[in-house]
Amino acid sequence: MFKKIYEIKSLYFSKKLVFIFLMGIVSGIPLYLILSTLMIWLTRENIDIATIGLFSLTQLPWSLKFIWAPLIDSFTIPIFGKFLGNRRTWLVLTQFLLGCSIILLGMNDPNENLFFCALLAMVIAFFSATQDIIIDAYRIEILKESEQGAGAAMTQAGYRIGGIISGAGALYFREIVEWKTVFLFLGILIFIFMFLNFFAPEELNYKLHKSNKDKNRFYLIFIKPIKEFFLRSQKLYLIIILLFILFFKLGDVVAGVMANPFYVKIGFSNIEIANASKLFGVVATLVGVFVGGYLIKSYGILNILIVGSMLQIISNLLFVFLSIIGPEFIYLILTVAGENFSGGLGSAGFVAYLSVLCNKKYTATQYALLSSIMGVARTILSSPSGYLVGLVGWTYFFLISTVFGIPALLILFWMKRKFPLVNQISKD
Repeated sequence: MFKKIYEIKSLYFSKKLVFIFLMGIVSGIPLYLILSTLMIWLTRENIDIATIGLFSLTQLPWSLKFIWAPLIDSFTIPIFGKFLGNRRTWLVLTQFLLGCSIILLGMNDPNENLFFCALLAMVIAFFSATQDIIIDAYRIEILKESEQGAGAAMTQAGYRIGGIISGAGALYFREIVEWKTVFLFLGILIFIFMFLNFFAPEELNYKLHKSNKDKNRFYLIFIKPIKEFFLRSQKLYLIIILLFILFFKLGDVVAGVMANPFYVKIGFSNIEIANASKLFGVVATLVGVFVGGYLIKSYGILNILIVGSMLQIISNLLFVFLSIIGPEFIYLILTVAGENFSGGLGSAGFVAYLSVLCNKKYTATQYALLSSIMGVARTILSSPSGYLVGLVGWTYFFLISTVFGIPALLILFWMKRKFPLVNQISKD
Protein backbone atom coordinates (compact mmCIF):
# COMPACT_ATOMS: atom_id res chain seq x y z
CA MET A 1 0.00 0.00 0.00
CA PHE A 2 2.81 2.41 0.91
CA LYS A 3 4.41 1.62 -2.44
CA LYS A 4 1.20 2.68 -4.22
CA ILE A 5 1.05 5.91 -2.21
CA TYR A 6 4.68 6.64 -3.11
CA GLU A 7 3.96 5.97 -6.80
CA ILE A 8 1.00 8.37 -6.74
CA LYS A 9 3.04 11.03 -4.92
CA SER A 10 5.91 10.70 -7.39
CA LEU A 11 3.49 10.82 -10.31
CA TYR A 12 1.54 13.92 -9.33
CA PHE A 13 3.83 16.11 -7.20
CA SER A 14 6.79 16.94 -9.42
CA LYS A 15 7.48 20.63 -10.08
CA LYS A 16 6.29 20.26 -13.67
CA LEU A 17 2.94 18.75 -12.72
CA VAL A 18 2.33 21.22 -9.89
CA PHE A 19 2.81 24.11 -12.34
CA ILE A 20 0.50 22.39 -14.85
CA PHE A 21 -2.09 22.15 -12.07
CA LEU A 22 -1.77 25.88 -11.30
CA MET A 23 -2.11 26.78 -14.97
CA GLY A 24 -5.17 24.53 -15.08
CA ILE A 25 -6.71 26.75 -12.40
CA VAL A 26 -6.15 29.94 -14.39
CA SER A 27 -7.55 28.18 -17.47
CA GLY A 28 -10.67 27.14 -15.58
CA ILE A 29 -11.53 30.60 -14.22
CA PRO A 30 -12.57 32.21 -17.55
CA LEU A 31 -14.00 28.94 -18.89
CA TYR A 32 -16.44 28.45 -16.02
CA LEU A 33 -17.08 32.18 -15.85
CA ILE A 34 -18.50 32.07 -19.40
CA LEU A 35 -20.04 28.57 -19.31
CA SER A 36 -21.62 28.80 -15.87
CA THR A 37 -21.61 32.02 -13.85
CA LEU A 38 -22.46 34.27 -16.79
CA MET A 39 -25.45 32.03 -17.59
CA ILE A 40 -26.71 32.31 -14.00
CA TRP A 41 -26.22 36.08 -14.03
CA LEU A 42 -28.21 36.43 -17.27
CA THR A 43 -30.97 34.13 -15.96
CA ARG A 44 -31.27 36.16 -12.74
CA GLU A 45 -31.52 39.30 -14.89
CA ASN A 46 -34.55 37.69 -16.63
CA ILE A 47 -32.89 37.46 -20.03
CA ASP A 48 -34.91 35.19 -22.35
CA ILE A 49 -33.89 31.48 -22.09
CA ALA A 50 -33.51 31.14 -25.87
CA THR A 51 -31.16 34.15 -25.89
CA ILE A 52 -29.14 32.61 -23.07
CA GLY A 53 -28.79 29.46 -25.17
CA LEU A 54 -27.44 31.56 -28.05
CA PHE A 55 -24.82 32.96 -25.67
CA SER A 56 -22.98 29.66 -26.12
CA LEU A 57 -21.90 31.13 -29.48
CA THR A 58 -19.69 33.54 -27.55
CA GLN A 59 -17.50 30.47 -26.95
CA LEU A 60 -16.61 30.25 -30.67
CA PRO A 61 -12.96 31.26 -30.07
CA TRP A 62 -12.41 27.95 -28.26
CA SER A 63 -13.58 26.20 -31.43
CA LEU A 64 -11.55 28.35 -33.81
CA LYS A 65 -8.28 28.60 -31.89
CA PHE A 66 -6.48 26.36 -34.41
CA ILE A 67 -6.55 29.36 -36.79
CA TRP A 68 -4.07 31.44 -34.78
CA ALA A 69 -2.33 28.57 -32.94
CA PRO A 70 0.41 28.36 -35.63
CA LEU A 71 1.38 31.96 -34.82
CA ILE A 72 1.90 30.98 -31.18
CA ASP A 73 4.06 28.06 -32.35
CA SER A 74 6.16 30.18 -34.69
CA PHE A 75 6.61 33.74 -33.42
CA THR A 76 8.64 34.88 -30.44
CA ILE A 77 7.76 38.10 -28.65
CA PRO A 78 10.78 40.44 -28.95
CA ILE A 79 13.14 41.02 -25.99
CA PHE A 80 11.11 39.20 -23.31
CA GLY A 81 10.96 35.97 -25.30
CA LYS A 82 14.74 35.61 -25.08
CA PHE A 83 14.75 35.74 -21.30
CA LEU A 84 11.51 34.06 -20.25
CA GLY A 85 10.97 31.68 -23.16
CA ASN A 86 8.40 31.82 -25.93
CA ARG A 87 5.55 29.96 -24.18
CA ARG A 88 5.78 31.82 -20.90
CA THR A 89 6.14 35.24 -22.56
CA TRP A 90 2.98 34.62 -24.58
CA LEU A 91 1.25 33.54 -21.34
CA VAL A 92 2.17 36.75 -19.51
CA LEU A 93 0.82 38.92 -22.34
CA THR A 94 -2.35 36.85 -22.81
CA GLN A 95 -3.19 36.64 -19.12
CA PHE A 96 -2.77 40.39 -18.67
CA LEU A 97 -5.29 41.06 -21.47
CA LEU A 98 -7.59 38.34 -20.12
CA GLY A 99 -7.70 39.89 -16.65
CA CYS A 100 -8.52 43.32 -18.14
CA SER A 101 -11.36 41.84 -20.22
CA ILE A 102 -12.96 40.13 -17.22
CA ILE A 103 -12.95 43.39 -15.26
CA LEU A 104 -14.61 45.22 -18.18
CA LEU A 105 -17.36 42.57 -18.41
CA GLY A 106 -18.25 43.15 -14.77
CA MET A 107 -18.73 46.85 -15.44
CA ASN A 108 -21.40 46.09 -18.05
CA ASP A 109 -25.17 45.83 -17.39
CA PRO A 110 -26.73 43.10 -19.61
CA ASN A 111 -30.18 44.70 -19.39
CA GLU A 112 -28.88 47.97 -20.80
CA ASN A 113 -26.49 46.61 -23.44
CA LEU A 114 -26.75 42.89 -24.01
CA PHE A 115 -24.76 43.05 -27.26
CA PHE A 116 -21.76 44.62 -25.49
CA CYS A 117 -22.01 41.92 -22.82
CA ALA A 118 -21.90 39.24 -25.53
CA LEU A 119 -18.97 40.99 -27.24
CA LEU A 120 -16.95 41.12 -24.01
CA ALA A 121 -17.77 37.46 -23.33
CA MET A 122 -16.36 36.60 -26.76
CA VAL A 123 -13.22 38.68 -26.10
CA ILE A 124 -12.70 36.78 -22.83
CA ALA A 125 -13.19 33.51 -24.70
CA PHE A 126 -10.59 34.62 -27.29
CA PHE A 127 -7.89 35.36 -24.71
CA SER A 128 -8.86 32.26 -22.74
CA ALA A 129 -8.57 30.11 -25.88
CA THR A 130 -5.18 31.67 -26.65
CA GLN A 131 -4.08 30.90 -23.10
CA ASP A 132 -5.20 27.30 -23.54
CA ILE A 133 -3.19 26.98 -26.76
CA ILE A 134 -0.03 27.99 -24.91
CA ILE A 135 -0.65 25.92 -21.78
CA ASP A 136 -1.56 22.77 -23.73
CA ALA A 137 1.56 23.07 -25.89
CA TYR A 138 3.74 23.72 -22.84
CA ARG A 139 2.28 20.69 -21.01
CA ILE A 140 2.76 18.28 -23.91
CA GLU A 141 6.32 19.47 -24.54
CA ILE A 142 7.69 19.21 -21.01
CA LEU A 143 6.10 15.83 -20.15
CA LYS A 144 7.16 12.38 -21.25
CA GLU A 145 4.51 10.26 -22.96
CA SER A 146 4.20 8.10 -19.82
CA GLU A 147 3.36 11.28 -17.85
CA GLN A 148 0.64 12.54 -20.22
CA GLY A 149 -2.14 10.79 -18.27
CA ALA A 150 -1.04 12.45 -15.04
CA GLY A 151 -0.65 15.75 -16.87
CA ALA A 152 -4.19 15.47 -18.20
CA ALA A 153 -5.46 14.73 -14.69
CA MET A 154 -3.66 17.73 -13.19
CA THR A 155 -4.95 19.98 -15.97
CA GLN A 156 -8.52 18.84 -15.44
CA ALA A 157 -8.17 19.09 -11.65
CA GLY A 158 -6.90 22.64 -11.98
CA TYR A 159 -9.81 23.43 -14.32
CA ARG A 160 -12.24 22.37 -11.66
CA ILE A 161 -10.53 24.36 -8.91
CA GLY A 162 -10.78 27.34 -11.25
CA GLY A 163 -14.43 26.37 -11.61
CA ILE A 164 -14.92 26.59 -7.84
CA ILE A 165 -13.36 30.06 -7.82
CA SER A 166 -15.38 31.54 -10.70
CA GLY A 167 -18.43 29.38 -9.95
CA ALA A 168 -19.22 28.80 -6.28
CA GLY A 169 -16.80 31.51 -5.17
CA ALA A 170 -18.42 34.06 -7.46
CA LEU A 171 -21.93 33.12 -6.33
CA TYR A 172 -21.02 33.30 -2.63
CA PHE A 173 -19.21 36.60 -3.16
CA ARG A 174 -22.24 37.95 -5.04
CA GLU A 175 -24.32 37.59 -1.85
CA ILE A 176 -22.34 40.42 -0.24
CA VAL A 177 -21.12 42.56 -3.17
CA GLU A 178 -22.25 43.64 -6.63
CA TRP A 179 -21.44 41.72 -9.79
CA LYS A 180 -18.83 44.28 -10.89
CA THR A 181 -16.86 43.67 -7.68
CA VAL A 182 -17.02 39.91 -8.27
CA PHE A 183 -15.56 40.34 -11.76
CA LEU A 184 -12.94 42.78 -10.47
CA PHE A 185 -11.77 40.16 -7.97
CA LEU A 186 -11.53 37.49 -10.70
CA GLY A 187 -9.56 39.84 -12.96
CA ILE A 188 -7.06 40.62 -10.21
CA LEU A 189 -6.72 36.89 -9.53
CA ILE A 190 -5.72 36.35 -13.18
CA PHE A 191 -3.00 39.00 -12.72
CA ILE A 192 -1.67 37.13 -9.66
CA PHE A 193 -1.45 33.85 -11.59
CA MET A 194 0.29 35.75 -14.39
CA PHE A 195 3.35 36.25 -12.16
CA LEU A 196 3.71 32.49 -11.60
CA ASN A 197 5.15 32.22 -15.11
CA PHE A 198 8.41 33.73 -13.85
CA PHE A 199 8.91 30.67 -11.62
CA ALA A 200 7.77 27.98 -14.08
CA PRO A 201 9.92 24.99 -15.12
CA GLU A 202 12.16 25.74 -18.10
CA GLU A 203 10.39 25.03 -21.36
CA LEU A 204 11.64 22.96 -24.28
CA ASN A 205 12.04 24.54 -27.68
CA TYR A 206 10.55 22.82 -30.72
CA LYS A 207 11.06 25.49 -33.36
CA LEU A 208 10.06 25.53 -36.99
CA HIS A 209 12.79 26.19 -39.55
CA LYS A 210 13.05 29.83 -40.53
CA SER A 211 12.70 30.93 -44.15
CA ASN A 212 13.03 34.28 -45.84
CA LYS A 213 10.55 33.30 -48.53
CA ASP A 214 7.02 34.31 -47.60
CA LYS A 215 5.52 31.32 -49.39
CA ASN A 216 7.75 28.81 -47.59
CA ARG A 217 7.19 30.54 -44.27
CA PHE A 218 3.42 30.38 -44.67
CA TYR A 219 3.74 26.66 -45.48
CA LEU A 220 5.93 25.94 -42.46
CA ILE A 221 3.72 27.90 -40.07
CA PHE A 222 0.19 27.03 -41.18
CA ILE A 223 0.23 24.04 -43.54
CA LYS A 224 3.02 21.71 -42.47
CA PRO A 225 1.79 21.04 -38.88
CA ILE A 226 -1.68 20.04 -40.13
CA LYS A 227 -0.32 18.13 -43.12
CA GLU A 228 2.05 16.19 -40.86
CA PHE A 229 -0.85 15.03 -38.69
CA PHE A 230 -3.00 13.96 -41.64
CA LEU A 231 -0.15 12.08 -43.33
CA ARG A 232 0.80 10.30 -40.11
CA SER A 233 -2.69 8.85 -39.64
CA GLN A 234 -4.28 6.12 -41.72
CA LYS A 235 -7.06 7.60 -43.85
CA LEU A 236 -9.90 5.56 -42.32
CA TYR A 237 -8.54 5.98 -38.82
CA LEU A 238 -8.24 9.74 -39.35
CA ILE A 239 -11.96 9.97 -40.16
CA ILE A 240 -12.78 7.90 -37.07
CA ILE A 241 -10.55 10.09 -34.88
CA LEU A 242 -12.26 13.27 -36.03
CA LEU A 243 -15.76 11.81 -35.57
CA PHE A 244 -14.87 10.54 -32.11
CA ILE A 245 -13.48 13.93 -31.02
CA LEU A 246 -16.64 15.63 -32.29
CA PHE A 247 -19.07 13.25 -30.55
CA PHE A 248 -17.30 12.28 -27.30
CA LYS A 249 -18.50 15.29 -25.28
CA LEU A 250 -21.57 16.16 -27.37
CA GLY A 251 -24.24 14.81 -25.00
CA ASP A 252 -22.35 16.21 -22.02
CA VAL A 253 -22.03 19.76 -23.39
CA VAL A 254 -25.58 19.95 -24.80
CA ALA A 255 -26.91 19.18 -21.31
CA GLY A 256 -24.22 21.32 -19.65
CA VAL A 257 -25.15 24.52 -21.48
CA MET A 258 -28.63 24.40 -19.94
CA ALA A 259 -27.70 22.88 -16.57
CA ASN A 260 -27.44 26.12 -14.58
CA PRO A 261 -30.50 27.79 -16.14
CA PHE A 262 -32.30 24.48 -15.41
CA TYR A 263 -31.33 24.65 -11.72
CA VAL A 264 -32.59 28.23 -11.51
CA LYS A 265 -35.83 27.60 -13.38
CA ILE A 266 -36.90 24.59 -11.29
CA GLY A 267 -36.46 26.54 -8.06
CA PHE A 268 -32.96 26.25 -6.60
CA SER A 269 -31.32 29.32 -5.00
CA ASN A 270 -27.85 30.65 -5.85
CA ILE A 271 -26.45 29.23 -2.60
CA GLU A 272 -27.93 25.78 -3.27
CA ILE A 273 -26.49 25.81 -6.78
CA ALA A 274 -23.11 26.93 -5.42
CA ASN A 275 -23.08 24.25 -2.70
CA ALA A 276 -24.09 21.40 -4.99
CA SER A 277 -22.92 22.29 -8.46
CA LYS A 278 -19.75 24.18 -7.63
CA LEU A 279 -18.52 22.39 -4.49
CA PHE A 280 -19.82 18.81 -4.46
CA GLY A 281 -19.54 18.77 -8.23
CA VAL A 282 -15.94 19.91 -8.29
CA VAL A 283 -14.94 17.41 -5.61
CA ALA A 284 -16.57 14.65 -7.65
CA THR A 285 -14.72 15.87 -10.74
CA LEU A 286 -11.38 15.91 -8.92
CA VAL A 287 -11.94 12.33 -7.83
CA GLY A 288 -12.87 11.43 -11.41
CA VAL A 289 -9.84 13.05 -13.06
CA PHE A 290 -7.30 11.63 -10.59
CA VAL A 291 -8.81 8.16 -10.77
CA GLY A 292 -8.84 8.41 -14.56
CA GLY A 293 -5.30 9.76 -14.75
CA TYR A 294 -3.96 6.97 -12.53
CA LEU A 295 -5.90 4.16 -14.25
CA ILE A 296 -4.68 5.21 -17.71
CA LYS A 297 -1.20 3.91 -16.82
CA SER A 298 -2.61 0.51 -15.87
CA TYR A 299 -5.46 -0.04 -18.32
CA GLY A 300 -4.74 2.21 -21.28
CA ILE A 301 -6.42 5.27 -22.71
CA LEU A 302 -9.11 3.51 -24.78
CA ASN A 303 -10.42 1.45 -21.86
CA ILE A 304 -10.75 4.55 -19.68
CA LEU A 305 -12.48 6.41 -22.50
CA ILE A 306 -15.00 3.57 -22.86
CA VAL A 307 -15.77 3.60 -19.14
CA GLY A 308 -16.01 7.41 -19.15
CA SER A 309 -18.33 7.38 -22.16
CA MET A 310 -20.67 4.87 -20.51
CA LEU A 311 -20.76 6.86 -17.28
CA GLN A 312 -21.47 10.12 -19.14
CA ILE A 313 -24.48 8.54 -20.84
CA ILE A 314 -25.81 7.21 -17.54
CA SER A 315 -25.18 10.49 -15.71
CA ASN A 316 -27.31 12.46 -18.18
CA LEU A 317 -30.27 10.37 -17.09
CA LEU A 318 -29.86 11.84 -13.60
CA PHE A 319 -31.00 15.19 -15.01
CA VAL A 320 -34.14 13.47 -16.29
CA PHE A 321 -34.97 12.20 -12.81
CA LEU A 322 -34.26 15.63 -11.26
CA SER A 323 -36.60 17.32 -13.75
CA ILE A 324 -39.36 14.90 -12.65
CA ILE A 325 -38.65 15.07 -8.90
CA GLY A 326 -38.26 18.86 -8.72
CA PRO A 327 -36.14 21.08 -6.45
CA GLU A 328 -35.02 18.47 -3.90
CA PHE A 329 -31.51 19.37 -2.75
CA ILE A 330 -30.33 15.81 -2.10
CA TYR A 331 -31.22 14.81 -5.67
CA LEU A 332 -29.43 17.89 -6.94
CA ILE A 333 -26.26 16.73 -5.14
CA LEU A 334 -26.59 13.20 -6.57
CA THR A 335 -27.15 14.54 -10.08
CA VAL A 336 -24.21 16.92 -9.92
CA ALA A 337 -21.87 14.36 -8.31
CA GLY A 338 -22.69 11.69 -10.88
CA GLU A 339 -22.39 14.05 -13.84
CA ASN A 340 -19.10 15.54 -12.65
CA PHE A 341 -17.39 12.28 -11.68
CA SER A 342 -18.14 10.75 -15.07
CA GLY A 343 -17.14 13.94 -16.86
CA GLY A 344 -13.86 14.15 -14.91
CA LEU A 345 -12.89 10.56 -15.59
CA GLY A 346 -13.77 10.90 -19.27
CA SER A 347 -11.92 14.21 -19.58
CA ALA A 348 -8.71 12.75 -18.15
CA GLY A 349 -8.77 10.04 -20.82
CA PHE A 350 -9.80 12.48 -23.54
CA VAL A 351 -7.04 15.03 -22.86
CA ALA A 352 -4.43 12.25 -22.63
CA TYR A 353 -5.70 10.83 -25.94
CA LEU A 354 -5.44 14.18 -27.73
CA SER A 355 -1.99 14.73 -26.23
CA VAL A 356 -0.48 11.51 -27.57
CA LEU A 357 -1.84 12.27 -31.03
CA CYS A 358 0.38 15.37 -31.28
CA ASN A 359 3.86 15.66 -32.73
CA LYS A 360 5.92 17.68 -30.24
CA LYS A 361 7.30 19.85 -33.04
CA TYR A 362 3.80 21.23 -33.63
CA THR A 363 2.05 20.86 -30.28
CA ALA A 364 0.26 24.22 -30.21
CA THR A 365 -1.16 23.87 -33.72
CA GLN A 366 -2.08 20.18 -33.63
CA TYR A 367 -3.58 20.15 -30.13
CA ALA A 368 -5.52 23.33 -30.88
CA LEU A 369 -6.89 21.76 -34.06
CA LEU A 370 -8.01 18.57 -32.32
CA SER A 371 -9.51 20.28 -29.28
CA SER A 372 -11.25 22.82 -31.53
CA ILE A 373 -13.20 20.01 -33.16
CA MET A 374 -14.56 19.10 -29.73
CA GLY A 375 -15.29 22.80 -29.23
CA VAL A 376 -17.69 22.71 -32.18
CA ALA A 377 -19.98 20.50 -30.08
CA ARG A 378 -19.74 22.92 -27.15
CA THR A 379 -20.57 26.00 -29.19
CA ILE A 380 -22.34 25.61 -32.52
CA LEU A 381 -24.11 22.28 -31.91
CA SER A 382 -25.22 23.26 -28.39
CA SER A 383 -26.38 26.79 -29.24
CA PRO A 384 -30.02 25.77 -30.09
CA SER A 385 -30.37 24.13 -26.65
CA GLY A 386 -32.58 26.93 -25.29
CA TYR A 387 -34.95 26.62 -28.24
CA LEU A 388 -35.05 22.84 -27.80
CA VAL A 389 -35.99 23.23 -24.13
CA GLY A 390 -38.83 25.56 -25.10
CA LEU A 391 -40.01 23.06 -27.70
CA VAL A 392 -39.94 19.76 -25.77
CA GLY A 393 -39.50 20.72 -22.08
CA TRP A 394 -36.72 19.86 -19.63
CA THR A 395 -37.37 16.11 -19.30
CA TYR A 396 -37.33 15.30 -23.01
CA PHE A 397 -34.43 17.71 -23.56
CA PHE A 398 -32.19 15.73 -21.20
CA LEU A 399 -33.38 12.45 -22.72
CA ILE A 400 -32.29 13.72 -26.13
CA SER A 401 -28.90 14.81 -24.73
CA THR A 402 -28.44 11.25 -23.44
CA VAL A 403 -28.89 9.82 -26.93
CA PHE A 404 -26.17 12.17 -28.23
CA GLY A 405 -23.58 10.27 -26.18
CA ILE A 406 -24.13 6.92 -27.92
CA PRO A 407 -22.21 7.50 -31.22
CA ALA A 408 -18.89 8.11 -29.42
CA LEU A 409 -19.27 4.90 -27.41
CA LEU A 410 -19.86 2.87 -30.59
CA ILE A 411 -16.79 4.48 -32.20
CA LEU A 412 -14.68 3.59 -29.16
CA PHE A 413 -15.65 -0.08 -29.35
CA TRP A 414 -14.74 -0.07 -33.05
CA MET A 415 -11.40 1.65 -32.36
CA LYS A 416 -10.49 -0.83 -29.64
CA ARG A 417 -11.16 -3.77 -31.94
CA LYS A 418 -9.35 -2.32 -34.97
CA PHE A 419 -6.58 -0.27 -33.36
CA PRO A 420 -5.74 -1.68 -29.91
CA LEU A 421 -2.30 -0.04 -29.94
CA VAL A 422 -3.67 3.48 -30.32
CA ASN A 423 -0.61 5.09 -28.73
CA GLN A 424 1.53 3.96 -31.63
CA ILE A 425 0.28 6.84 -33.78
CA SER A 426 1.85 9.38 -31.40
CA LYS A 427 5.24 10.74 -32.32
CA ASP A 428 7.93 12.36 -30.22
